[in-house]
Amino acid sequence: MAAGLRNAYPGAARVRYHAAAMVATRRLIVSFVILSACEGKPADSTAKAESPTKAATKAEPTKREAKGGDGKAATKPADPHASLGTPPPAPTKPKGPPRDITPTGKTAEQTTDELIWPAPQEWEAQPSSSAMRKAQYIVPGPGGDGELVVFRFPGGAGGVEANVARWKGQFKVPEGKTAADLGTTRTFEAGTLKVTWVDITGHYAAPAQPGSTTMVEEPDSRMIAAIVEGSGDPLFFKLFGPTKTIDLWAKAFEDDLKAAKIAAK
Repeated sequence: MAAGLRNAYPGAARVRYHAAAMVATRRLIVSFVILSACEGKPADSTAKAESPTKAATKAEPTKREAKGGDGKAATKPADPHASLGTPPPAPTKPKGPPRDITPTGKTAEQTTDELIWPAPQEWEAQPSSSAMRKAQYIVPGPGGDGELVVFRFPGGAGGVEANVARWKGQFKVPEGKTAADLGTTRTFEAGTLKVTWVDITGHYAAPAQPGSTTMVEEPDSRMIAAIVEGSGDPLFFKLFGPTKTIDLWAKAFEDDLKAAKIAAK
């Protein structure tokens, strides 16, 4: 048939035939493209319309996670340092390797604000790294270096119970236990002073500082914290480090606090 048409349109007529055929072909292609584009639009619109629904679905677990088991909004324990600005950071990794230390029993008198207390001569005094740290020491021992820090906060930083709960909350709770079951808490007197003694051993796990998502993880750690009351705002002593090191100094630390006294005015 094509040959017949070529013969039917000789010369210039044949050129016009080819031009007309090309125009028809282009129109067919354009029509196909437009049709395809139109058929694709509903799919795009549907996908966009589903996005808010998917986003809401993803957000829903977050809302549920913010609730307790009874469906009511969960509440976190109050931070006793919340009104004091940024509290000091959590204990960092031990600063030195294990050291073979034998306590001599010799002490050096320390003065922290108005409190006078003896510290083992083997402990190494360091410059305070924040205004809330009244004193700090490197505590050497067989498990690696530990640290003693003495804090003081205007107004007492929430009281004894809130701080004891906070310290216990810095350790992982073994299965079948609660944070309240961790460690031991007792009180004793040092002259006119009252000392609350908290002793916890386990896996330390707490934010590097309040609000931080960076966690400090220290397995096989021991913390002995003491709140000394009786002269203005309490002083908070926090001895922390590898269990072997703190075990070495626990008795000496208690004896030192029992010997603490207020400086004469």
